[in-house]
Amino acid sequence: MGTREIPDHILDQLLVGLVFYEAELTLMHFEPGGTALISDSFGDVFTWLWRENPAKATMLVADYLAELRFYHHNANRTLGLEAVLEGLPPSLRGVPPDEVAAMQDVLRRHVPMYVSQGD
Repeated sequence: MGTREIPDHILDQLLVGLVFYEAELTLMHFEPGGTALISDSFGDVFTWLWRENPAKATMLVADYLAELRFYHHNANRTLGLEAVLEGLPPSLRGVPPDEVAAMQDVLRRHVPMYVSQGD
């Protein structure tokens, strides 16, 4: 697999597209009280970003949660951070369980600073 440098402003635009696309899929399959369905594609990007820049990966999840709860045309405020954190591990192919737990811990502590969890 080849690699290439991507300017930060282009990466940001690609991540915005990913957030909207993923929110569309998640909201289509979400039932209140359930777990967020998160694609392997999102998991692959999140894992790569986490290992490159954990703060930016945290913002990716915050943006995704905000899209799910507030900004998408089918936004659902019952879909909270815990549903996302429960849905994340299956999308993180090949990530060791201890790394997944560390990711979830950081996200649990930091995402609420950016996205309201109240109704």
